[in-house]
Amino acid sequence: MTDSELRDELMTLLTAGHETTATGLAWAFERLLRTPRVLARLTASLDDGDYLDAVVKETLRVRPVVVDVARKLTRETEVAGWRLPAGTLVLPAIAVLHARPDLYDSPQEYRPERFLDGEAESYAWIPFGGGVRRCIGASFAQVEMRTVLREVLRRVRLRAPSQRPERGVIRHVTVVPGRGARAVVEERLSVQPAAELAGAHNGRPVLADAPGEVGVRGND
Repeated sequence: MTDSELRDELMTLLTAGHETTATGLAWAFERLLRTPRVLARLTASLDDGDYLDAVVKETLRVRPVVVDVARKLTRETEVAGWRLPAGTLVLPAIAVLHARPDLYDSPQEYRPERFLDGEAESYAWIPFGGGVRRCIGASFAQVEMRTVLREVLRRVRLRAPSQRPERGVIRHVTVVPGRGARAVVEERLSVQPAAELAGAHNGRPVLADAPGEVGVRGND
């Protein structure tokens, strides 16, 4: 590979393989800490893989990390009665689709249970895009999110520093929590080696060994 090709591969790995999942996790904690009913149920049933999976899916529905996906038409196509010529750039609006009341009852409500009642209609849930060019890391990203949520909530009891929801702000190609998804560690639920409970982001801890306020993403 040329230097330019190597750079492109590394940037793809960083932005598509790391930043997106980290941001999805930040939104998961932001939503959970402001929806006590969901947090309580999840904390009480961390071994319930179905509910944990529903939490991940609902997070990515109400707070998709990427809000649209681009496709360039290779031939003339009709979409909802509109004739679009070849070469047209079409951007399905992920965030708008996920908020359609005809697809999701009370779409603004954070309610993972909706995914326990059955899978979303085909192409009604597309946080990873869709079709043959759907994100190749979609399944792995969801496994990562389930694993981190389970392990963090097993070790610490968290609360939001404020019940005011965080607004999304655009950062590169992703939409991140505007205040960094801050969380307060109220209690350590079990004693674990410090190395397991500490992570690094720009030299700052992700979790703390003692009660206090931490940043899930450290993007402040």
